Amino acid sequence: MSPSITDESDENDQHDDSSEAIINSEHQRHNTDEDFSSYGLSRSLVIATIYASISGLLFGYQLGVTTGALHSLQSSLDLSNSQTESVTSIFFLGLMIASPFGGEACDRFGRRKCILYTDGVFIFASLILLFAPGINILLIGRFVSGCASGLGLVGAVSYLTELAGSGDHSHRGALVSTVEASVSLGFLIAYLTSYLLLKFVNMEESWRLLFGLGTGLLSGLQWWGLRKMPESPEWLAQHGFYEKAEEAMRWIGDTSTHELKTQRDDENEQRGIGLLVSLKLSVSQYWRQILIIAFLAVAEQFSGHM
Repeated sequence: MSPSITDESDENDQHDDSSEAIINSEHQRHNTDEDFSSYGLSRSLVIATIYASISGLLFGYQLGVTTGALHSLQSSLDLSNSQTESVTSIFFLGLMIASPFGGEACDRFGRRKCILYTDGVFIFASLILLFAPGINILLIGRFVSGCASGLGLVGAVSYLTELAGSGDHSHRGALVSTVEASVSLGFLIAYLTSYLLLKFVNMEESWRLLFGLGTGLLSGLQWWGLRKMPESPEWLAQHGFYEKAEEAMRWIGDTSTHELKTQRDDENEQRGIGLLVSLKLSVSQYWRQILIIAFLAVAEQFSGHM
């Protein structure tokens, strides 16, 4: 009798231990959600913001990594000064060409899918840069990465704007600003990576790792994380997927999903009426700021900044 009683006691102890572990795990997750909810944010929305902000990280990395890669690039491929300048400038050419099409791509495929597609383009560009045999193929890779940056930035800002706007609007500006902050973080990562490679590795072709491997890792991380996130509720509602839109809103912690179809129809009607009027008002009100920004953007290209 005593062995059976002992075995039964051990099983009860193991069951109690496993139950306690489950309770502790649920308690920790609940505490995490409470920590974010104290700021008016859900844990899911914060995670989506982190993954979407990698688009800004990629853009900043592409800008900053050029400075660290040019030395090894010049010595490895024996480039002239004009060829070296082309490596930098052709990225902006791709950025300028692709950016105007970012809105159309987001409207057609969805905000989240647009970012995922640009991650695929980034990975393709990273392979070109990693195995480029010469300057011509390298320029193609830089041009493709510029196009991906232009599309990805538009997609990330649109995605976060609508994702944050589905719930508490007071945090929309802060969440969207994470994309801009990530640009500066991308510069920092690029400079640190370049320094570490030059300090400890000192490869003649370290530019391949900086251009190719770094871009591929960042875009792969974003693709892996963002594919688990929901689509923008606003885009889903605009295309008639109201049930999916409600699921996405509940996923980010917004429970105000009633009468979504009616609200969306009214909003689209107001947008269609007031779009041209608001555009004219914006131009007439902020034309000085627009001129200053345009002047600074053009003047920077003639100042030797790289």
